[in-house]
Amino acid sequence: MTEAREKAESPAKDQGFVELGRVLRPHGVGGAFLVATYTEDPETILAGAGLEIWSPDGRERRRAEGLTGRPGTTGLIVRLPGLSCREEAAALKGWRLVRPRALLPPLPDDEVYWADLLGLSVSTPAGRALGRVGNLMEAGAGLLLVVSDQDGAERLIPFQPDFVAELDLLGGRLVVDPPPGLLDL
Repeated sequence: MTEAREKAESPAKDQGFVELGRVLRPHGVGGAFLVATYTEDPETILAGAGLEIWSPDGRERRRAEGLTGRPGTTGLIVRLPGLSCREEAAALKGWRLVRPRALLPPLPDDEVYWADLLGLSVSTPAGRALGRVGNLMEAGAGLLLVVSDQDGAERLIPFQPDFVAELDLLGGRLVVDPPPGLLDL
């Protein structure tokens, strides 16, 4: 389990791109912004070719050439050439940093890009529908799936090998078998 997660279905996913991070808010007054990174090493966002920044709906797109940044306490603090004030950075809130999937390294068979987990339907081995993966959170012990049901209620489910009974990316589903009582919280 590695790199790239996203908070809801992204237009990037269907267009051969993987979301590597999302703009959270401006940082300071000089045009920098804070990015929630969805990679094991946040600075990999800054390295490599093909990085783009997309509006939340994917209709507006910019090449992110010359992007610079440094790790912050709650994300990656990034500067994009041409942004010079807080207001310009604030306008990018919710924008996605994406890279073409073809430019990402292939993964071993036992790993997935986190972004590929978003939107999966989640159920138990007994067939109990739990909802869809709408977000991912990194916790000290590993990745947590934020699974939302039809009513908008959210559950946090650890994405650990012991709890994953089946992962079918092509079929768009994930079967989880968490310890007794976890789903009742």
